Amino acid sequence: MTNLFLIKRNINVSILNWLLLLLTCPLTGQAQQKKHLKESDYIKWGTLNVKALSDDGNWTSYQMSYENHLDTLFVQNTHTNKTFAFAGAKDGHFAGKNIFTFTQPESCLKILTLKTGKLKTIESVKHYEVVLDGKYILSFDQDYGKKSLLKIRNDKGEIVDSLANISEHCLSSQKNTLLYTTKAKKQIEVGIIQFQPYSRCIISKDSIGKFCNLVWQNNAESVAFLHEKDSVSKEPDLNYFRIAGKKLFSFDYTVQIGSPENRTVFKNTSLSISPDGKKVFFMEIKKKDPNTNKDSKTVEIWNGNDKWLFIDKQRIESKTGIANLALWYPETNGYLTINNTELPNFMLTGQQDYAVLYDQNAYGLQSKYYDEVDYYLKDLNNDTQNLILKKQSCDPSQIGFDPLSNKILYYKEKNWWIYDPLQNTHINLTGKITTSWDNSTESSAPHQFMVYGNPGWSSNGNNILLYDAYDIWLTATDGSACIRLTEGREKNIVYRIASCEFNNSSQLSYNGRLQASFDMSKDLILSVENTQNHSTGYCILNIHSGIKPIDYGSYDLSEIQRSPNNTYLYKKQTYDQAPWLEIKRKKDSKAAVLFASNKQQKNYFFGKSELLYYDSPKGEELKAALFFPADFDPLKKYPMVVYIYDSMSDEIHRYVNPSLLNSEGFNVTNYTLNGYFVLLPDIQYELGNPGMSALTSVTAAVETATQKGYVDKNKIGLFGHSFGAYQTNFIISQSNLFAAAVSGAGVSDVIGAYFNISRNGIFQSDMWRYESQQFRIGKSLYDDKESYSRNSPILNAQNVKTPLLLWTGKNDRIIPWNQSISYYLALRKLRSKSIMLVYPNEDHSLENTDNQIDLTNRMMQWFDYFLKDDLRPSWITKGVSYN
Repeated sequence: MTNLFLIKRNINVSILNWLLLLLTCPLTGQAQQKKHLKESDYIKWGTLNVKALSDDGNWTSYQMSYENHLDTLFVQNTHTNKTFAFAGAKDGHFAGKNIFTFTQPESCLKILTLKTGKLKTIESVKHYEVVLDGKYILSFDQDYGKKSLLKIRNDKGEIVDSLANISEHCLSSQKNTLLYTTKAKKQIEVGIIQFQPYSRCIISKDSIGKFCNLVWQNNAESVAFLHEKDSVSKEPDLNYFRIAGKKLFSFDYTVQIGSPENRTVFKNTSLSISPDGKKVFFMEIKKKDPNTNKDSKTVEIWNGNDKWLFIDKQRIESKTGIANLALWYPETNGYLTINNTELPNFMLTGQQDYAVLYDQNAYGLQSKYYDEVDYYLKDLNNDTQNLILKKQSCDPSQIGFDPLSNKILYYKEKNWWIYDPLQNTHINLTGKITTSWDNSTESSAPHQFMVYGNPGWSSNGNNILLYDAYDIWLTATDGSACIRLTEGREKNIVYRIASCEFNNSSQLSYNGRLQASFDMSKDLILSVENTQNHSTGYCILNIHSGIKPIDYGSYDLSEIQRSPNNTYLYKKQTYDQAPWLEIKRKKDSKAAVLFASNKQQKNYFFGKSELLYYDSPKGEELKAALFFPADFDPLKKYPMVVYIYDSMSDEIHRYVNPSLLNSEGFNVTNYTLNGYFVLLPDIQYELGNPGMSALTSVTAAVETATQKGYVDKNKIGLFGHSFGAYQTNFIISQSNLFAAAVSGAGVSDVIGAYFNISRNGIFQSDMWRYESQQFRIGKSLYDDKESYSRNSPILNAQNVKTPLLLWTGKNDRIIPWNQSISYYLALRKLRSKSIMLVYPNEDHSLENTDNQIDLTNRMMQWFDYFLKDDLRPSWITKGVSYN
C-alpha cells in the first residue's frame, strides 16, 4: 500500500499553512526513521469527508477538517489529479460540468471555473443557491429568514436580475422555480421566478403584515403561504396559488371558523400541500381552558389511574395549548381538524387522503419504549373513521406508507401485511416465506425487539422492499410473490441499500418517516458487511443480471457517491491506515486512489488491529477487536485496557485520530500510542442476567487475549460508559481480574434506576429499559426480584477490590448523576479505592472541550497509575484541596 501515499498531484494553493503543505505534498528524499507520537503532534491529524462528485464523474470535492478548525476544501480532477485547495471553504456545489461554487469566511461566494482555474469572488453573500445545473446562481446578502438583497447571476458571475427586501424564499424541489416574499415600508409582495424560460410575476400583494411560511407542492404545480396581519387579534390568512391558470385561493381563518376563542393558527406552522394539490395542511393550537386545573398552580395531582405521567401532560399541553393538524380544501374552502383529544397522534398516508390516528398512551403502564396502540383510519374526504388495527406497536419501523397510493404496510404476528383502504382488505405478504423478519430469534435476549425493516417501495408501486437479518426481498403488494434478491445468509453477509440511494427530499410527510422509492429496473447500490470478520464493501444489484461487486475487503468502506455515468467514489480506511479516497469507473476492473489523508502518520510508530475469536459460556463463537501498541515488541509484556459496551468488535477497521477531545474520555489510538493493548469484545446476553452475562463474556475475551503472551495479566484495566459503565460497575463487584477500572455515567443501583423518570426527551419511566430493552431482565421487579438484586452492582459493592474512577455529568438526562454518587458513597463507606469526577453543566457525554481534555487526561493518568506504576498524579495520591 506504500504507493497509496506517493501519488503526485498538481496543487493550486489558495491559503495554506505548513499543516496543509504537510497534508498535500509527499515527502521526498531518504526515508526518515520513525518516532513516537506526542500529544503535541495530535493537532496534525484531520478527518476526511467526501462532499460531492460531479455529474460527469470528472471532478470530486472532499474536505479535511481539524480540531483547530483550520479546515480545507479540495476540488480534484479524477483523471489528471489536478487539485484546488481552499482553506476555510464550505457549502461547495458542482454546477454543471465546468463550475464549482463555495463560500469562505467573511461572507464571500467563490465561483471556480474548473477548466481554467479562474476564480471569481463575490462579496457580502450569506447564503446562495445553484439552479439549472449552474445556469443561474442566486446570492443573498443576509442570513436566511431576514430581509436581504437577492442577486441572480449567470454561470459567469454576471448579474442578470436583482430583488431587494427579500424576507423569505423557497426553491421548488426541482430547483427551477423560486417562491419569494418582499417587505418594504408600505408594500408586501409574494412572487415567483421561473428560470426556464426566465420570468418573474407577483401573485399577491398587500400593504399590511407579511407573507411567510412558503411551501411548494412537491411537483411544483402549486404553492402555499400565510399572510400574517399586523393586528394581534387577527388570525393569519392561508393562501394557495395554482401555477396553471395563475389562480389564487385565500382562506380567512377567523371568518371561516367563526371567530373561535379556543383555536388559533400556529404561526410557526410548516405548511404542506398534498400530492394531488387539493389539500393544504397546517397546525392549529387548541387553547387551554383557563378554568381547567385551577389548583395545578399549588399542587400537582399524579393519579395512579393516569395513562400518562404528569410531566408528559405538561410537556404536550404547552402554555398555549395542544397542537392539532388541520387541513383546508382550496377548491371548496372546506376545513377539517384531523386529530383530537381522544386520538391526538397522527400520520398521513402516502397520497394524504387518509389519516392514521391513535393515542400513544391508550393502554398505559406499558414497559416498552413503543407502546401498543389502536390505529384508526380517518377518511379526509368525508370525515369518517374506523378501527383498522388493534393493539399494534407504534414503533415507526413497523408501519410504512406507499408514496404512490394510500396503502399501509405494517408488521404483525411475525409477518408483513398490507392494508388497502379502498378495498378494506388486509393481505399477509410474507406468510409463505420461511425467514425471520425481526431479531427475536437471533438470541435469547436481543438488545431490544426490532424489525429489520422496510427501506422503501418500487417506483412503479407494484412491490415493497423488505429486510431480514441478511438479505433484501422484493414483495408484490398484492401478495402474489416474495423474492429474495441477495444470498447473504449463506455467506454470513448482510446486504442493505446504500444510504446514497435514498431520496433526501425535505417534503413534509406527517407519517413518521419519509418513504423512499426505487426504480428497480436500474442498478441499485448495496452496502455489504461480513458478520464473521467485519469486511465491508459495496456492490451493484440489478434484478435481471444479479450482483456485481464494486469493492469489498478487510477494511471499512463508507460515504459512496455515484455519478449518472456510473462513476463511483468512496472512502476506505483500516485501523492502521488513515482514510483515503478511491474512484472506480464502470469499465474499470480496479479502483484508483485519488487522495490519502494524514500522510504524516508514516513518520510515527502506530498500532494495528486484529480480530480475536473466543467461545461464550454457551459454546457460541464471539469476537473481539484487539488493538496493538505502537512500536510493538513481541518480547515485551504490555498493559491492556478493555473497553466494553454491547458488541464492539465491528470497530476493528475504524481509523481513530489521536485526540484529547473525547466526549467519553477514551480514545483507542491514544492508548495504543501510549504502550497499551486495547480490547473491544462482544458480549452475549442471557435473559435475566445482564451483569453476569457481561462478566462471563468479558472474562472469556480477556483470557483469549492474554493467551498470546503479550499482555501482563496483572496490568489489565476496564472502562465502560453508559450501559458499559453499568457493566463495569458490576464486573468489578464479581471479579478481581482488573487492576483498575473507569466507569462513566453508569447505573449502580438497578432497583433505584428502575424507578427513575428519564429526562432525555421522552419523559417516561425507565422500567422499559429493564423489562424490554438493553438491561434484558425481561420481567418487572415484582415478578423477578432475584434477578434485579443479583445484577445490581451496589448490592454487591462489598466485594469490590478494583480501584474505580467514576465520572458523571451533573445534568445527565439519561442516567441521573446520583447513580454515580450512590456507588461512590458505597465504596467510600467500604473503604474501597475510588475517586469520582463530577462535571457541572454536562450531560450524558461531555460537550465542553476543556472538560473533554480534562477527562481524557485524568483517565489516562488513572490507568497509568495502576497499570504502569506512574505515581506522579497528585490528585490520585493525595487528593485535592477544597480551600
